[in-house]
Amino acid sequence: MQKDVYIFRHGETDYNKEKRWQGCGIDSELNAAGIAQAEKLAVNLSGKNLEIICSSPMKRALKTAEIAASLCAVPIVVIAGLREGCFGEAEGMLKTEVAQKFPDVFNMWYSPENDMDVRFPGGESKREMQERMLDVLKQVEKMPQNIIGISSHGSSIRYLLMAFGHQPSKMENTALYHLAFKDGKWRLASEKA
Repeated sequence: MQKDVYIFRHGETDYNKEKRWQGCGIDSELNAAGIAQAEKLAVNLSGKNLEIICSSPMKRALKTAEIAASLCAVPIVVIAGLREGCFGEAEGMLKTEVAQKFPDVFNMWYSPENDMDVRFPGGESKREMQERMLDVLKQVEKMPQNIIGISSHGSSIRYLLMAFGHQPSKMENTALYHLAFKDGKWRLASEKA
């Protein structure tokens, strides 16, 4: 039996628009553009025959999930492991400020070598984010539903997808990816669903 998972990033927040790092310590709301993006995503998801949506507990992801669930007429379950990564002392700062205050970590964070153990002071490493998201997929494997939506966050999704050999260089708000579970293995079924 196959499970199909449609994982998507939340809609835009004012912090996204400002290029300000949110992380899991800043629980911002969707802005008007983010709500419109979530409504457009919901229309796309309505053709996928979702049975349930799993969501990060954070407001921006949960609101995106609620908009999609309403149109798709499916329940939502909140899973803490779907939250955004913790960026420690970098949270709340503009991207340019992060680059100035933590130049070594910032350069390693965006390096093509992708050191999975890099972290900002007080923050979570890329590897820890990836392992947390892979743990969520293990929970999803045990769910009775077979077509599942997941509402999460840019960095958490990015490092999950890297486990399947994909590294999105730029992830737009409400970007949608399709993962499939069959014969005991997860794979990236499509880069854009």
